[in-house]
Amino acid sequence: MAKRSFVVVLFICVIAVAAAVFIPQTASGSTNPAAEPTQAVYTVRSAQVVQQDLVSYIESNGDVEAISSVEVYPDMGGKLVKTSVALGSQVQRGQVIAEVDPSAPGVPYAISPVRAPISGSVTSVPLQPGTTVTTATAVAVIGSIDDIQVSANIPERYAAILHTGLKADISLEAYPGEVFGATVTRVSPVVDSLSRTKEVQLVFDQEDERINAGMFAKIKLYTTETDDVLTVPETCIVTSLGEQCVFVLNSDSTVSQRAITTGMSVDGIVEVKSGLNLDDRVIVEGMQLLTDGALVRDISQNTAAAASAQGGAA
Repeated sequence: MAKRSFVVVLFICVIAVAAAVFIPQTASGSTNPAAEPTQAVYTVRSAQVVQQDLVSYIESNGDVEAISSVEVYPDMGGKLVKTSVALGSQVQRGQVIAEVDPSAPGVPYAISPVRAPISGSVTSVPLQPGTTVTTATAVAVIGSIDDIQVSANIPERYAAILHTGLKADISLEAYPGEVFGATVTRVSPVVDSLSRTKEVQLVFDQEDERINAGMFAKIKLYTTETDDVLTVPETCIVTSLGEQCVFVLNSDSTVSQRAITTGMSVDGIVEVKSGLNLDDRVIVEGMQLLTDGALVRDISQNTAAAASAQGGAA
C-alpha cells in the first residue's frame, strides 16, 4: 500500500515539472510558429483607366410614314358601307374613296360619299365595311410615299436634350443587320398629357426605295457627346459613407480606396471627372471584401500574360 502511494506521488511530481517547463514556452510563442499573425491576400481582377469619347443615346420605337399626309373624314356619321381603295392605291383629289350610310331606323338617307381631299397614295385604311363612324373618325390616310419620315414618341424626362439636328440610327425589321442614318427635323413643342411623351420626326439621310411607309422602326437617337474623358467600368464603383469610390491597385500589390466624381454613363462605361489618373488600374472584380491598404493578388495580369504567350506560340 505504501509502495503504491509512493508511485502516485512520483507521477504527480513528474507531471508538475513537465507543465512548469513546457507551458511557459508555448505561451510565449517561441515554439509555436502557427501563432504568428499573417495578412490576408484577396484575389482580384483589375482594369486600366481608359481615355475615350462617350456618346449617350435614347432607344425608342417609331413608324415610317409619309411626310405630307392627310387623314380623311366623312361628312356625315353612320355605317361605312364601302371602301373603294386599298393600301397603296393612287387617288386624285375629289375621287370617291368610301361611302357612308347615314340612315337611322325608320329614317332613310342617301349614301354620303367620302372624297379624297388631296392627290397621293393611300397609306392607311384602318376600317372595314360595316364599321360605325362619326365625322371625327378617319376612314383613310392619303400622302406621298416618295417623301417619308419616322415618327417617334420620346419620354418626357428627355425633353431638355431634344432638338433638331440630332443624329440617329434606324433599324428596320425587314432588313436585319442594316442601319439607316437619320436626322431629327422636328420636335413637338408640347408634351402629350396622356402618354407623357414628346413627338419627334426624323428624315432619312439618304433616299432608299426599300424603305416603305408603314414599316416599324427601331431608333437609337444620339443626344450628348463628350470627348477624351477618363472612363472606368461601372462594376468597379462602390459606395462608402455616401460617396462613390473605387479601389486603385498599387505597385506593392496593395489597394488604395479613392473617392471619385462621375459623369455620364453609357453601356456600363462611366465617365470619371475627378479622383483618377490615366495610368491608374482599378479593381473590377473581388472588391467587396477590400479595405484601404488590403493586400491583393491580381489574376488579370496573369491572364494577360498567358494570352500573350499563347499568341506568340501561335
